[in-house]
Amino acid sequence: MKISSHIAKRYFFSKSSSNAVNIITGISVAGILVGSAALIIVLSAFNGLENLVRGFYEDFDPDLKIVPHSGKFFQESAVDSVLESQAGIISYAKVLEEKALFSFRDKEFIASLKGVDQQYSSVTNIRSKIPYGEYRLNENLAVNSAVIGAGVAYYLGFSRSDFQEPINIFIPKESSGLGDQSFRSDRLFPLGFFSVQPEFDEQYVLSSLDFSREVLNRPQACSAVELAIDSSYNIESVQENLKRRLPGFEVLNREEQQASFLKVMRTEGLFTFLIFALILSIATFTIAGSLTMLMFEKRGNLHTLWSMGTSISELRKVILKLGMIISLSGGIGGLLIGALVVIAQEHFQLISVGEGYIVDAYPVALRWTDLMIVAVTVLGLGYLSAWLSARRLNLKLLKS
Repeated sequence: MKISSHIAKRYFFSKSSSNAVNIITGISVAGILVGSAALIIVLSAFNGLENLVRGFYEDFDPDLKIVPHSGKFFQESAVDSVLESQAGIISYAKVLEEKALFSFRDKEFIASLKGVDQQYSSVTNIRSKIPYGEYRLNENLAVNSAVIGAGVAYYLGFSRSDFQEPINIFIPKESSGLGDQSFRSDRLFPLGFFSVQPEFDEQYVLSSLDFSREVLNRPQACSAVELAIDSSYNIESVQENLKRRLPGFEVLNREEQQASFLKVMRTEGLFTFLIFALILSIATFTIAGSLTMLMFEKRGNLHTLWSMGTSISELRKVILKLGMIISLSGGIGGLLIGALVVIAQEHFQLISVGEGYIVDAYPVALRWTDLMIVAVTVLGLGYLSAWLSARRLNLKLLKS
């Protein structure tokens, strides 16, 4: 063991003759411990919230989604041959989506009419997200049917007792002009409500693809194709193959389909991390005060070591390593406490969010990457603080 490491450990574990040095050192360790633990807990809370919302999106978003580079619609024949020959695709659903005005009795609401074919329920989990009613689109029913989002139903005032009544749909024609002839209209009989999460519930009304094509007057048209990929295949590889074979289209994975949401979540997480890192840096730089006071208290011992032939650079290493020991003590303790709190929340649901929420307890998720980031942050700040303090050690200080 190097003499600098041995002396640094002795200074850390032995009680100083000055209570002020002991107190400041204890405050430094405690501050780093609390700061690193808080940072782990906050990052885990963001992870849990992101995972929760991702789960909602995964119930409605397909593994891959094909949309045109330009324009809103394309002919289904443009992609049929490629999709039929592409390995790794379990099934795919053609959809046709357009904004429309829906009315029921005296209430109106603008939402997206999303026409889907018979394969749609196999590429999403929509069937499991219908709390009331049933999913029977594309079953050749006697009337035009729909499954409406719970949010759309709320704004239209449509309730469970109204399933025998239709809702009216109005879609503007592409030709210019005003008046009754500028809209196409029809009626839809809801078969049930779907409830995924508010963004989808307030945006979509699902109908059959044939009905959407008819009311939009776009035979054989699609606005997107949604794909379910075999789990034994690599989604990224299938995505790249489809991009290469469909140059006029974009092929989006789940993250790209919800890029705006993920960007917001990551930006919020980054700013939260920076705020807590600033607090942690303030706690870490109390090490500088502790080391400075210790250098003045131990300057006699350090002068003796210098007189015996120990170089100034070696003595500076003593101060540097002592600062790193303080940082490691607080950092490791904080990581352990933060991880234990997160694990306890996952298993015992210590903090509940109250009634009326989707989950009973606040969601958290511990990631190894977060532990590494916090550890590197603590060590980096600790090293900087200790290095700045060690540079102040010189012959003038030792001989004073």
